[in-house]
Amino acid sequence: MEDTYMTAVEADTTTVLDAVRAIVPEIAERANEIEAAKLIPADLIQRLTDAGAFRMFVPRQYGGEEMSMLDAMAVIEEVAKADASAGWTVMIGADFAPVFGRFPQHVLDGEIYPEGPDTMARGAFAPKGVAIRTDGGYVVNGQWPLASGSYEHQWMMGSCIVLQKGAPVMTDAGVPQMVLAMVPAQQADFVQTWDSVGLRGTNSNDFVLRDVFVPDQHIGNFFGPATVDTTLFRLPVRLALGPTHVAVVMGIAEGALGDLRALAKTKRPAFNPTMRLAEDPVFQYRLGQLDIRLASVRALAEKEVRLMWDAASAGEPMSPLQATRQRAMVARAHTECVEIVNEAFGLAGSNAMYNTSTLQRRLRDVRTAAQHAAASAEIYTIVGALLVGEDVPPAALA
Repeated sequence: MEDTYMTAVEADTTTVLDAVRAIVPEIAERANEIEAAKLIPADLIQRLTDAGAFRMFVPRQYGGEEMSMLDAMAVIEEVAKADASAGWTVMIGADFAPVFGRFPQHVLDGEIYPEGPDTMARGAFAPKGVAIRTDGGYVVNGQWPLASGSYEHQWMMGSCIVLQKGAPVMTDAGVPQMVLAMVPAQQADFVQTWDSVGLRGTNSNDFVLRDVFVPDQHIGNFFGPATVDTTLFRLPVRLALGPTHVAVVMGIAEGALGDLRALAKTKRPAFNPTMRLAEDPVFQYRLGQLDIRLASVRALAEKEVRLMWDAASAGEPMSPLQATRQRAMVARAHTECVEIVNEAFGLAGSNAMYNTSTLQRRLRDVRTAAQHAAASAEIYTIVGALLVGEDVPPAALA
């Protein structure tokens, strides 16, 4: 049995999901090709682009789909179920839309979307660069890891610590000032560093900027308000991007359970060849547990995303506890999906340990996805502190 967010998808936005569903069988068939190439083939990227997968969050005023979060999660999950690297790539490409929204509106009008909604970016938001103030902008240097993306892109983004006289400029909150620098793609140099255990097809290499002048209009505030108004753009970026990561790991887990169900129909246990694995009551019990655990992850995610979306739709800020609980949901979903896939791998027995098995790839992929900062368990401490009325540093709530 398969269960996805399709129950929450609105009728007027199913066209992207329908178009993507026509592509995913080929994505699944080419998963080995994707992993070997360390990127998504250009023809599949073009088909996903044509389907609207990368413009799901682009505002309608620029020709985008402006989909709800649950609708977009359904699309990402569907792709990730076929291949995690492809799902991750769709997630990354789509997620840059609300980040573009942190730059001046005239930049979006005249430089980002003047020719349509399919403008793409790559980058990294960990502050691995430095920015020094100069006339009209900043001079930026740095090397950023994990700039995922197999698609043609026009822009690069990297978060930077602002320096003055060799030392970080400190904010009133007592943390270093950070800016988000956006530069034309041709100004960045890539370093081939992506040799990973999982998500091998995401092309997540480092990029370098050397003494690049970034004008003020190309400096954004990752933690600031958006300059264009949509429901998604009203949310802080960190909240806006978390649920799409959940869609990826749920797609991987759903794919793993599908693999296990298919295997169970023909596999015979080594020391009990008179029965198929699917007939084993112990296997049935454990598979049933895994199914309901994934359904529980999905139910919590849907609940928290709806609360977040309803608040944004009404133009109301979330309370610190509401916002941190949403982030905790993201962390919990990663932990649970890793465990679900790991247990599915174990139930498959020796079949899963061969490189020809999709289960072993899904285990590597979900474990790699869960290394992302969005999955950090540190958020539980913040939730707990808020629940008992203890002070939390403002930076932890940003």
